Amino acid sequence: MLRNVRAVLPLLEPKLYQTHSLRTFWSMLVPWDSLALALYVLSAAVVLGLTIACWKRSPGVPLPLRYSVLLLASVLVAPHLTIYDLVILAPAFILLADWLLGQPPTPWNRCLGTLLYLVYMLPLLGPFTRWTHVQLSVVAMAITVYLIWSITRGSSSPPSAEGTARIS
Repeated sequence: MLRNVRAVLPLLEPKLYQTHSLRTFWSMLVPWDSLALALYVLSAAVVLGLTIACWKRSPGVPLPLRYSVLLLASVLVAPHLTIYDLVILAPAFILLADWLLGQPPTPWNRCLGTLLYLVYMLPLLGPFTRWTHVQLSVVAMAITVYLIWSITRGSSSPPSAEGTARIS
């Protein structure tokens, strides 16, 4: 039975556009199953690596950032995460929003605020994925993980912050 799971997998899962994880992102985007699986494993390893890096820096990284990146990574890496499972992101939204309110307004923080909003809203566009084959919610979550990782590295402002400050 276990050898035939792949054949019956479409019968066991909901519609792909109702799931928001890296596995379904690549399955919808790439028509070849083995390539989609390889891209899923590779991208999941990158997301897990970024998450581990955030937690390894734990003494200097605020808990809201570490916990939020952990929840985002859990959603991205989960192979069978459906739309109702996105409730796991509620603590991440609350923690990140609270953390952002206590931070000075920098370009990185504004970008993180925008991504937080997109991660919250883009799952509503899931049905459009049937035609576009791109889950924008997954893209927004992956970028958010990367941005949190960048913030935890200590780069609190992007390289062009001086140029932006002069224009303002």
